[in-house]
Amino acid sequence: MVYADLNVRHGGRICVAELQRLGYATVAVNAEYASNDKLKMASDLPPLQLTAADTKAGGKAIKKSKLYTPNVANALQLSSDAASTKNTVRQLKRITLKVEDMNGALALNTSTVIKSYDIVAAEATSAKVFQFLCEQADVDIITFDVTNRLSFQIKRPWVDAAIKRSIYFEITYTPCLGDSAGRRYFFSNASNLVRLTGGKHLLLSSGATRDILLRSPYDVINVGILVGLTYGQALDAISTSCLDVIAHADKRRGKVDVVAESSNSSEDVVMQG
Repeated sequence: MVYADLNVRHGGRICVAELQRLGYATVAVNAEYASNDKLKMASDLPPLQLTAADTKAGGKAIKKSKLYTPNVANALQLSSDAASTKNTVRQLKRITLKVEDMNGALALNTSTVIKSYDIVAAEATSAKVFQFLCEQADVDIITFDVTNRLSFQIKRPWVDAAIKRSIYFEITYTPCLGDSAGRRYFFSNASNLVRLTGGKHLLLSSGATRDILLRSPYDVINVGILVGLTYGQALDAISTSCLDVIAHADKRRGKVDVVAESSNSSEDVVMQG
């Protein structure tokens, strides 16, 4: 079984080694922007650091004493572990736009900067924008601020339109690790989304900024069950659904051959799990 987290925050303190330790094979580094922010190309987004020591250094050179010990064997083992981690965890680049008006919504379909990212996600702040995201926008994921009450009502026909277009809805679980108010809104919003979608076309992502906020796939599955998903639906939300999102993104970007190949291989992996 291939597990993925399609939302770890750019600029945070997340290391690849911890993701690998928890069992994730694929991760998307997420850059978030408001409508009026100046967007950066995906190529400007640095990859995650391999180890916790690298994240503490802020991506800069670390003192030699922190990287190496007098024990040559330990140094070689550290190098070997880093190389193994680098080769195991696949890193994608994701952009998430908080869309406040139709001008921002239309930019999703035209911006070359947005199209440079592997995965495109959007968050709506109004019913009109949300409807556009579901029915017309070139996005792979629709996400929400689950820590606050939604400012508009979600209608089932819009959700059905998004599902028909192979767009997925995202629930980020880190808010349920915070204060009581955040947990209350999280469970209310997440349960409502599960009800509207019937548990289909959902992703469970961390939205984490630090290693300590990451959870193992089995812990995330339990969170999914708490908001109304079945075990199978929660499992899909961190595995096969993530692969579907990646395949949809590849197709949107014109990588048809890549989609067909990765889709077949992922099905084989899932059947073995």
